[in-house]
Amino acid sequence: MENTASTTTTTYCDACATEVVNDDAFCTNCGYPLKGSEKDQRYFIAQRSNVLIDMAEFNKKIKHAGNSLYYLSGVFVLMAIISFFKYQDDAEVLGIVIPIVILAALFLVLGSYSRKKPLACLVSGLCLYVIVQVLNIVSNPASVASGIIWKIAIIGYLVVGIRSAIEIEKIKKEHNIA
Repeated sequence: MENTASTTTTTYCDACATEVVNDDAFCTNCGYPLKGSEKDQRYFIAQRSNVLIDMAEFNKKIKHAGNSLYYLSGVFVLMAIISFFKYQDDAEVLGIVIPIVILAALFLVLGSYSRKKPLACLVSGLCLYVIVQVLNIVSNPASVASGIIWKIAIIGYLVVGIRSAIEIEKIKKEHNIA
């Protein structure tokens, strides 16, 4: 019996550095044309670079929206401090301040986790903020108008971040980027 071992050697993709077999026509990870012409390979690299540039812009928007979760946490801490001093003589002061501190902590956690899972954190932050505003309106209908510009700006900022996160996920999926 003779040994019929394969003579294929392993190399690495020029685009994503994934290990590929010399017999492959395309990289199984990113789709780079391993056996394509030099023009095809340069075109692929240029397209991938453009995608990465687009992703950098979206990442900047996501980072700003994630920072808004930190800002909301700070706003809630400030509200807790103001509420404490405003209602310090009231027996129910802790019933007012503790929920606000919990909200601040939730937004702080969402802000820190938004670097890993931006879409989930931004959607959660938006939902939490909207729920808080609706509950605030239910308990005090006059609060609708107070700070309406800030409320709209915060919601808009979070929505822009969500849209950017969705775009990044779509681009990553289309171009097999991890």
